[in-house]
Amino acid sequence: MDNVRPASRSVNISDEVICRVAALAAQDVEGVASLRAARTLQNPMAQAVQIRNLGGAISVDASITVKNGARAVAVASAVQNAIKHGIQDMTGVTAVHVHVEVTGMEEEDQV
Repeated sequence: MDNVRPASRSVNISDEVICRVAALAAQDVEGVASLRAARTLQNPMAQAVQIRNLGGAISVDASITVKNGARAVAVASAVQNAIKHGIQDMTGVTAVHVHVEVTGMEEEDQV
């Protein structure tokens, strides 16, 4: 029995799953109106959450709109923390860089 070794196992988590975890974490932050990428002529298919694999860790870019009356800097900082901890807690993957871009403010309803 001395030569019995535990089976080596690895789990692969798709980029799509990590993006979804990041999006859910961001949406739970108070002051976030929505996730919305700034689409441009150079990047018409921009996604609200994008990740880059850095060889065992990841970098995350997220684009949000902020609710009226919320402090954009405070909301963006809270989103950074939520994404970083959400990815780490749910997947075990380390997010070494989380960049949050505020692409706008929620428009007020016209009455």
